[in-house]
Amino acid sequence: MKELNDLFDIWEKKHLDTGHKRFIRDGIVDENWWLENQTVPKICFFLKEARTKEEHYILTDDLRNNEPWRLWQRVAVWTQAIQMAFSGEEAYNEEKIKLKSHDAIKQIAVVNVKKSDGMKESDDDDLRVYAEQDKDLLKKELEIINPDIIVCGYTFGLLNTVLGDELNAEKTWDTMYGFWKDKLVIDYFHPACHYPNRVNYYALMSICRMAEDEWEERKHDYARKTDSDIRA
Repeated sequence: MKELNDLFDIWEKKHLDTGHKRFIRDGIVDENWWLENQTVPKICFFLKEARTKEEHYILTDDLRNNEPWRLWQRVAVWTQAIQMAFSGEEAYNEEKIKLKSHDAIKQIAVVNVKKSDGMKESDDDDLRVYAEQDKDLLKKELEIINPDIIVCGYTFGLLNTVLGDELNAEKTWDTMYGFWKDKLVIDYFHPACHYPNRVNYYALMSICRMAEDEWEERKHDYARKTDSDIRA
């Protein structure tokens, strides 16, 4: 996607000019699926940081071309749980989910708050610095990707830094979901958490089911407001 690559070019130059050794590009894993899909909710995972020793590394290329490794196997489970919540299916089927892991990962987008020199153990203060200094770029990346659902991997506070008052988070502490424009935002744990896949599967499905009616109403309201703004 040219618009996303152009943004990364600006972003990478900024980071390299300030002394960072590398810039890890993320974004949409499979652009063909993302642009052509009209039925399954498009899910973007808003995560902390990525690590690599490679000088030139594109996370989305790695995810698209290789079977998902441990953390991304969990993301694949979470992705399928959310998709199935809106398709009417319910039962957790471990074998079926494992078989679809790579396809599930190809259907997501990923936005890391910190794209330069990620650490093995994330530092919350360090991440807040990146969220603040790159908030306009992070917001622009989310706007270009334009997902239906944003899943925060223990990063909701960082997303709040990026989006400010545009993020509706009044009840998130209780419901584990909020909204940004017409998008559902899920406030969840980081994929590195050690809860069993089955637990995460049904927890995420329950959050989606709780949010469904309110989200539909919000999408209709947002569409009406957008239409009114265009007419004006």
